[in-house]
Amino acid sequence: MKTLLVQPNDTALDSFDSGNSEVDGYFKNRKWFDPMKGKASPETYRFEAGPLSRIGYAAAGFANRAHPDDAAPAKARYLVVFVIGIDKAWQGHKNPDTGSSYAVSIMQELEALARARAGCVGLCLWVRSDNGRAIKLYKKCGFAEDPGGPVQRDTGAPHVTMRLTW
Repeated sequence: MKTLLVQPNDTALDSFDSGNSEVDGYFKNRKWFDPMKGKASPETYRFEAGPLSRIGYAAAGFANRAHPDDAAPAKARYLVVFVIGIDKAWQGHKNPDTGSSYAVSIMQELEALARARAGCVGLCLWVRSDNGRAIKLYKKCGFAEDPGGPVQRDTGAPHVTMRLTW
């Protein structure tokens, strides 16, 4: 699998369809691009199986977060995954290079980015508490739910913080 930084002129974004309108809108509307800075904020990645085979996207950035859980006063450097989406055409398919699903492969690519960063202690993300499919994927990838439980971040279902630490 190939990992590329995305630019706002990436026309493949316009046809992206993960089956989740909130996720699709984030990527299609280029909400990850800060025109004032002239760059992605957070960095946004495209994952491909080949030059014409876009698997999905993820927006992630390094930040200091409460560690080891949301209630902790100490902070540590994490790769924070803000949004991730797998194109419907690739959901449930296995990556022939790894034997894992493409979703797991993308999470492994993000983990590799985090492990390559000096001082990074892991990945963290938020997932809606009613998104059982995503929670199951993250647990399969080694993530654990924050012991504090779900928190209300917006008008939708509460969010659960999940972390993968080393």
